[in-house]
Order: sequence, then C-alpha cells, then structure tokens
Amino acid sequence: MTGQPPDTDPEEPIFTVCGPDGASIRCRVCGAVDQVVSAEVPSMAGYGEDTYTQCARCASVETTDPIFGWRPRPATWPPRPDHDEP
Repeated sequence: MTGQPPDTDPEEPIFTVCGPDGASIRCRVCGAVDQVVSAEVPSMAGYGEDTYTQCARCASVETTDPIFGWRPRPATWPPRPDHDEP
C-alpha cells in the first residue's frame, strides 16, 4: 500500500497495546496513542456483536462481525495533499 509505514502489514492488527502494563492503545499506521473511538453493537446477523474501532488521527479502521470476522482498513499515511491546494 502506497504511503504506509514499512511496519504496517495488512494482515496484522492496526491497533496495539503499549505503555506500562499495556494501559494505552497505539495506532500502527500514524503512531497516535489513545486516540481511538470504539463501539460495539448487536450484530445485524442476528447473533453476536459487531465492533468498530477507528483512529481519530488518521481514520484507520478495524471492524469485526460474526459473518465476515476481523477486517483491517489502514488509512494512507501521511495523508495525500488535496489537489485544490497549491
């Protein structure tokens, strides 16, 4: 993936624990620490739960659900510049 840090593997989790006793969560794409938003909701499959975790800095996402399982969607980092700006 273009723009990804060399340590970002699409088959590896985007978010890892870090800090003393694993008290913090770090985004492996942009390096942000404790800047994640997570939610769990009843699954649309009718059983289990769907989860959604997103980095507030780079917008990388991990989702899980009972049908498709775990899916990472790393964002491009650093972000691409807008074409409208000089």
